[in-house]
Amino acid sequence: MGPARLPEYTAGTTFIYSNGTWDRVVEANPAFVIWENNLGERSLGSTDFTYRPAKWESKGVKGYRIFTPTEYLYSETNASLWPLAVGNQTHYDEMSKWGVPGIYEKHSDASWKCTVDGSEQVNVPAGVFDTWKITCSRYGKTLNASKLNFWEQKKFNYAPATGHWVVLDQDFNGTNPRFRKELVAVLPSLTHFGIDKKSSIGIKEHFQQTLGTTPSGQTEKWLDATKKISFSMTPIATYRLTDGTPCRQYVQKLDLSWQSKTYYGIACRSETGLWTVPRR
Repeated sequence: MGPARLPEYTAGTTFIYSNGTWDRVVEANPAFVIWENNLGERSLGSTDFTYRPAKWESKGVKGYRIFTPTEYLYSETNASLWPLAVGNQTHYDEMSKWGVPGIYEKHSDASWKCTVDGSEQVNVPAGVFDTWKITCSRYGKTLNASKLNFWEQKKFNYAPATGHWVVLDQDFNGTNPRFRKELVAVLPSLTHFGIDKKSSIGIKEHFQQTLGTTPSGQTEKWLDATKKISFSMTPIATYRLTDGTPCRQYVQKLDLSWQSKTYYGIACRSETGLWTVPRR
């Protein structure tokens, strides 16, 4: 793979993961992204997902973080891994403060090291992707400036095809359970693109019909009445879950007069006969 540039997120796009959770882009520009998750919690951060959110709010708790390049006596550090290339590294310090306003406040200082380790092809529910492997480790600072305590490690598989990571492995060094999330689907917001209600209904009906009747590998196309909106869908693979539920991987492509977007995902047929993307 060639060097990968920073992700470009689109407002309304929803990323759904294997543990049933999801993140939706509320607002995005080259400088920052505002996210909302399935719990209704919001955060603001860089388009560089290797950095934790700069601001966040959950269950009445508010917090913020400040990031600065780690200073070394005889060398300089990079603030970004991007464009991704094997061997790229970042070293930065993170100052965090959080709490319930007017009641209590906590803070912590940490250092991060991130590296681009190589490339890897991975198979996740949303499909098979060529990815960049990124490892980020967080260390807590101690009174001894020469010593750091290892706190956690994150391993990302970033897929340029999706413009987002498709695997996240997170290890908290025994302080919390280790977990892994894989990408299940990327869902567009049709209203964000100015697609009217009638066309949205047509696209949703096309989604159901294609998954219900179209053989794997065959592409079905839908056009609106003005032929300014083109929506194509290709089922990639069909299989059954352990409980017998039929599921299908698919690729969608939305072509508008000014841009084109590709979305990957998996949908399963419910008892009502409808194909839905599994999420909470």
